[in-house]
Amino acid sequence: MASRRMRYLTLLLASGAILSAQTTGALQGRVLDTKGRPVVGARVVLSGNTMQGGRSAVTDETGSYRFGLLPPGPCVVTATKEGLNTAKSQLQIGLDRTATVDLTMNPVATATVEVTDATTNVDMKATTVGANYTTDTLAKLNVSRDFANIALLAPGVSQDNAGFKVYGATGAENNFVVDGINATDVEFGTKGKKVPMEFIQEFQVKTGGYEAEYGKAMGGIINVITKSGGNDFTGDVFVYSEGALLKTGNKHQNDGNLSKPLVLEDKTLELGFDVGGAIIKDKLWYFIAYDRRKEDQTYGIRIGPEAGQQAPQNSKRDLFAAKLTWRVTESQSLIASIVGDPETITGAVKSPQGSVGTWDGENKVGGTDLSLRYEVTGEKWFGQLQVSRHQQTSSILPGVGGSQTQLVDQVGGGAQSGGFGRWDDKKFTRDNITGSLTGFLGSHEVKAGFDLQYDKADIHRSYTGGQLVTLLQDDGLGTATSKVYSHYWWTTAAGQLTPTFDAPSIVFASKPKHESQAFFIQDKWTVMPTLTVNLGVRTDQTDIKDQFGAKVISLKDEWAPRVGVIWDFRGKGQDKVYASFSRYFEQLPLDLVIRSFSVERNPTTYNYSPTSYAPDPAAEAAIGSTSSIVGSYVEPVDSNLKGSYTDEIIVGAESTFRNLYVLGAKYIRRYLGRAIEDGLDVNSPLGDYFIMNPGVSSPAGVTYPKAVRDFTGVELTAQRKLADRYTWQFSYLWSQLKGNYEGAYQGIGGVDGTGQLDPNINSAFDLPEFITNSYGRLSGDRTHQIKANGSYEWDFGLSAGASITYQTGTPISRLGYHDGYGRYELFLVPRGTEGRTPDNTRLDVNVAYTMQLPRKQRLRFVAEITNLLDSQTATVIDQRYNFAQADVGQTNPNYKGAFAFQVPRSVRLGVRYSF
Repeated sequence: MASRRMRYLTLLLASGAILSAQTTGALQGRVLDTKGRPVVGARVVLSGNTMQGGRSAVTDETGSYRFGLLPPGPCVVTATKEGLNTAKSQLQIGLDRTATVDLTMNPVATATVEVTDATTNVDMKATTVGANYTTDTLAKLNVSRDFANIALLAPGVSQDNAGFKVYGATGAENNFVVDGINATDVEFGTKGKKVPMEFIQEFQVKTGGYEAEYGKAMGGIINVITKSGGNDFTGDVFVYSEGALLKTGNKHQNDGNLSKPLVLEDKTLELGFDVGGAIIKDKLWYFIAYDRRKEDQTYGIRIGPEAGQQAPQNSKRDLFAAKLTWRVTESQSLIASIVGDPETITGAVKSPQGSVGTWDGENKVGGTDLSLRYEVTGEKWFGQLQVSRHQQTSSILPGVGGSQTQLVDQVGGGAQSGGFGRWDDKKFTRDNITGSLTGFLGSHEVKAGFDLQYDKADIHRSYTGGQLVTLLQDDGLGTATSKVYSHYWWTTAAGQLTPTFDAPSIVFASKPKHESQAFFIQDKWTVMPTLTVNLGVRTDQTDIKDQFGAKVISLKDEWAPRVGVIWDFRGKGQDKVYASFSRYFEQLPLDLVIRSFSVERNPTTYNYSPTSYAPDPAAEAAIGSTSSIVGSYVEPVDSNLKGSYTDEIIVGAESTFRNLYVLGAKYIRRYLGRAIEDGLDVNSPLGDYFIMNPGVSSPAGVTYPKAVRDFTGVELTAQRKLADRYTWQFSYLWSQLKGNYEGAYQGIGGVDGTGQLDPNINSAFDLPEFITNSYGRLSGDRTHQIKANGSYEWDFGLSAGASITYQTGTPISRLGYHDGYGRYELFLVPRGTEGRTPDNTRLDVNVAYTMQLPRKQRLRFVAEITNLLDSQTATVIDQRYNFAQADVGQTNPNYKGAFAFQVPRSVRLGVRYSF
C-alpha cells in the first residue's frame, strides 16, 4: 500500500498537480477604454502591505488579466498604458473567493486618476454559501475571543454540545482548516484548534454548495488564515480581562430542582502580542504572535451529600503562531507556519457531582501544528504543494482520589463518591500531503488535486480502583441483599464470566491508524459572460487499521459529484441566480477504530457487593438483567460496507442595489443518504455488535431501519457593505429537521439523557428496542432563527458593534432508562412530541475608542458585553422520564426541568496598543 501511494504521489508531482490549500484568494477582470473596447498590453499592478512585494500582469488580447494565490486583505489594483490615463480601484481580496474588477482607462488629456471602491459581496464564480469575516470586521464585534465562535454569526449555523450545527449536520461533522492545515479533532471530528482574534487575517465559513476540492465534512468548512508580515513593521500588544467587574450572578443558583452543576464564577485574563515585518524587503517576511490566557471558574455542586459545595477549575493556555514567507522568485514562494494551543486545566476537570475525589484532576489538551507550503505561478496556471502535521493531546488524569473506586448512586439521581472514575491519556497525530494545479484554458478554469492523510492515535484508559460501581437498587431495609450494584471495567481478550469467573481489570491501550487519500477535478466554465457552470467530482478512500496494523475496514469508491450553475441576470457582475447539487462524504474520526477494533472488552456484572467484580445470579434476578461482556477482538463488519454521505440541493438568488445593498434568498435541502453505525446482531449466539449501514447491510443490518436525517430550510439575507463608516448583516432561517438518526453527535440519550459523542458507534441502532418511536423531530430542529450584526465608526475614533440572535426552542422527548444497557435510550412516546425548550435571545455588544498617536501608532480601549440583556433561559432540558425500566409512570421529579442555562451577562475590558 505504501509503495502504491508513492507511485500516486510521483505521478501527481510529475504532472504538476500541486496543492489544494485554501489559504489565498484570486482576482480577475478586464481593462477597457471609454468605448468598452479591450485594452491590450496594459500593465496591471496589485499593491498593499498584505501583497508582500506586489503582483503584476499584462492584459491579453481580450483585455483580461487574472491573479491567483493572493494573500487575503485590502489592496489597490492599478492599470497603466502609454497614451491612456492610469486607472485605480481599491478592493478586499477575500479568503478562497474570486473578486472581479473591470477597469476603465480614459485618454490622458480628459481625465485625472480616480480611485474607486470595487469591493463586492457577491462571488459571481461560485455557488458556495456562507460568509467571510476580515480582521477589521471582527475587531468591531463581540465574538468571545474564540475563532470558532465567529461561525455563529453566519446564517444557517447553530450550536450543539459538540460544536456547530450547519443546516442539520451535527457539530462533529465539520472540517476545520487553519493555514491550510486540517485542524479537525482526530478522535471525534470536532474543533481541534484554538486561535485568538489577534492572530487572524480572515475567517471563512462555508455552509453549503462548496466545490469538489472540499471534503472531509457533511456539515460546514471552517477556514482560517493567520496574519503574515509585510514590508511595513507592524504589531500589537494587548490585555483583556473578563468577569472581574460589572458582572451579574447566575439567577438559578438557588433553584431547588437542579441536578447539574452551575457555573458561579468565571474570570479570564489575557496578555499577548503580535509583530510582523520584513527581514528582506520585497523578499522575506515574518509574523510572530503569543497569547497567554488564564481562566478561573467556580462550579456549584447540586446533588448528593456535597450539594451546596463549590468546585474550582483553573486553566492556563499558551497560544502562539509564527509564519515565515520567502518570495524565492517573482513566481515562486515558500511559506512556513506554526500554530500552537497547549492548555493545562486543573481542579474540576469533570462535571462535579460529588466529593472532591470524583472530579479533581488534571486535563491537558491542544498541541502544535506545522506546515510548509510551496506556491508557483505561471502565465496561465498556478499551483501549490503543502506538507503539514496536526498534533493533539487530550489527557484527563486523576488528582487526590486517584486510587479509589468511584461509586455512582443511580438511586439518588447520579451523585458520585469515592474516586475519580474513568481516566484517559491520549495523543494524536495527523500528517497531510496535499496539492493542486489550476489552469486557465480559454473559458475554462480547471483545477485538479489530491490529499494524502495519515491519522495515528496512542490511547490508554481505565478506571481508578479498576472499575466503575453503580448503585442500581436499594429497598431501604439494610439487609445484605438490599442494595444491588453493577460493576463495569476493561478486561483482556480471554476474559470470561462463565463457567469460571476470570476477567481481570486492565488498562486499555491502543495504537490504531487511518490512511486516507482523495483526488478531485473541477471546472469553472464561463459559457458566456453571464453564465457560469461549475462541474466537479471528488473521490475519497480510507483504510482503517487496528493497533496491530491489520486492515479492518476499507471504504472505497466514495464518488462525490458537485454541480453548480450561476446566471448573472443583470449582466453587471453583482447579481446572480444559482443552483447546486453536492454530495458530501464523512471523514471517519478515529473513535470507531479505537473502540471497535482494539480488543475493547467491557464486562458488566451485578451483585450485592460494592467491591467484588464477580456476578451473582440472585442479584441478576432481582433487577432482571444478566451479567455479560460486551466487545470482542474486533467487531464484525459488513463486507460490503459503504461510506456515510449527505446529499444537498441549494437554489438561490442574490441581487445588489445601489452598489451597496445585497439581498438574498435560498432554499436548502440536505438529507442523509447512508450512515455507518454499529448495532447488536440479534441472530448471533455471542451477542456481537457489528459495523453496518443501517437498513442496507445484509443480513443483520436489515433488522434496523435506514438511518434518516432530513433538513429543509428557506433562508432570507440582507447586508450592507462597509461604506460611510457603517455596515450590517441580517438573516432569517425557517427550517425543519426530521429523522431517526442525529448523526456523528447524538444530541439525546446517553448516560444522563443529554447526548453521546461517539461518531459511527452511537447508541441509535445498538438494540432493536431503541428504534421504537425513534422517528420524529431531531434534537437540532429549530423552526425559526434570526440573526443580525453590524457596526458604526465615528470619525473621532469611537466605534460600536452589536450582534443579536433569536432562535426558537428544540424538541423534547420522553426518555426511558434501559437497565441492561445502563443508559437513557428508550423513546417512550414518539420522538420530539413532548413540547420544546424555551426560545432564547442573545445580544452581544462591542464599544471601542481608538486614540491616534504619532507615526501610525494607535491605542484602543474596548469594552465587550456578552449577553447584554442578561437572558438566562434554559438551554438543556432533563428528558429522563424514569430511572428504571420497570418504573410505571414518571419517576423523575425533574422531568422537563432545566439542566443548563444561558451564561449570565459579563463584561470584557481590553486595551490594545498598535504600531
